[in-house]
Amino acid sequence: MDSREATFPGYMLYCGIVCALTSLSIGYVIGSPNVPESAIRGLKGDCGPNPYTKSGGFPNCLEFSNILWGFAVGSFCLGAMAGGLTGGTIQNIYGRRRTMFISNIFFILGALLIALTYHQAQFIVGRIIIGYACGLGGVVAPSYLGEVSTIRGRGTMGAGFQLLIVIGILISNLIGLGLSRAPRWRIMFAINGLFPLIQLFLLPSLVESPKWLVSKNRLPEARDALQKLRGQASNIEHEFADMVRLLLGRTSDGHTANRAAAVATPDSAATAGVTQQNDSAFEETKFKADPEARAPATGGSPHNYSISRLFSSECNKLAVIGILVHFFQQATAINGLIYYSTSFLGDVFGEGNSKYITVGTSCCNLVATILSVYLMDKLGRRTLLLISSGGVTISSILLVIGAYRDISGLVVAGVFLFIAFFAVGMGPIPWLLLSELLPTYALSAASSVATAVNWGTNFVIGLVFPSLNDGLGNGTFIIFAALTAIQFVYIWIFVPETKARSIEDIMAERGVAPRSDFM
Repeated sequence: MDSREATFPGYMLYCGIVCALTSLSIGYVIGSPNVPESAIRGLKGDCGPNPYTKSGGFPNCLEFSNILWGFAVGSFCLGAMAGGLTGGTIQNIYGRRRTMFISNIFFILGALLIALTYHQAQFIVGRIIIGYACGLGGVVAPSYLGEVSTIRGRGTMGAGFQLLIVIGILISNLIGLGLSRAPRWRIMFAINGLFPLIQLFLLPSLVESPKWLVSKNRLPEARDALQKLRGQASNIEHEFADMVRLLLGRTSDGHTANRAAAVATPDSAATAGVTQQNDSAFEETKFKADPEARAPATGGSPHNYSISRLFSSECNKLAVIGILVHFFQQATAINGLIYYSTSFLGDVFGEGNSKYITVGTSCCNLVATILSVYLMDKLGRRTLLLISSGGVTISSILLVIGAYRDISGLVVAGVFLFIAFFAVGMGPIPWLLLSELLPTYALSAASSVATAVNWGTNFVIGLVFPSLNDGLGNGTFIIFAALTAIQFVYIWIFVPETKARSIEDIMAERGVAPRSDFM
């Protein structure tokens, strides 16, 4: 069987699951401060009459003002921004597997610092370090998932990244219910290092990304890795040849490629989704390859784009689409709800009940994300993004109406609908989209910028949300409703459908020719 027709080979699924442990760790980090906030800060008697006394050499609680707590919660985003900006370079140099190894080391170090924290500053430093791991993981895990997946399985594999984030958030909420007492909250943060430790032991069983190996001109290793991913019964020759042509601008046996060869056969064109119309678009595109970007004539690997090179390259418009979708994901204020839902909902339902409602929203998030895995390859990425952004806009408006009319049931409905609509599209798709829009030589730089933008926006939302909520109450969400409405219009106009389409096909549709040494 032609490997381009494969869906979910067993070993590919295994690699995807092990890789997605990174997103499980990210989700746990995101959700971990929410439920035990009162215990960590010593609010409302959760730490006893003397909350800042030492127990076993460590203080029971840490004294945080509202603004300092907001910074502490969001500070991991600063580390994540740094991880995102450096992640592209690191994964280009060391490969996908080694980059996951590096991110795990930072996860474990950050978890230990927070669990053994003695002072507010140490807590914040630990959050920044573990945030760096989140940023680095947020670059490498989606890249690896997109690069090892079959075309038909790419949507489900990509959605798996967000699914494990959601599961991580839910696990942290459930554990928080049992550890929301001093000093047991320290155990909760120590668990931050458990999933990275498991992944460390499993990483040697994964193959390196075939596309990264091709980009480094390590073709025999790339062929072996692709064969293992697709199964020994699969014929990988056409898929491998397409990969080499796209990334090196030549055939796998070293000959210079031309456009006629790139289409190979009518059957392979149909499988890859390269239509005659899109082939013509390539022929009509007059593109002069940048000498800096093309592969050396000797057959060496081409240079991967730097961030500055990316935005002056032929891929800049596709990169901007992916980056803006990442910005809009966080501009919904989803993490304002995730970080502060316990205190936010406590204003309506009381502190005790709000913890359980928070867990309920995490369960809702999980169910909707599982639904998105099913719908991803049914409805397509663009359709789900439109449904998601439109639904979040309406949900935000319902939440505001419920708050101003003092209708608590409508507030709850607004929150749950908000979470559900976000999870079905805006949650998983941004992490998947870049790997479906861009070739490997442009992907790392774009992923770095997108991840940094994602976490940077996340930080700003986390920092200002408590103050906005104090000043505007639940009316805060009218601001985010306006942003998601703008997002809906942007997606409608600019975002292409990527379902079951090759990168070459999408580039052709937008009049973007892959760089090569034959143009």
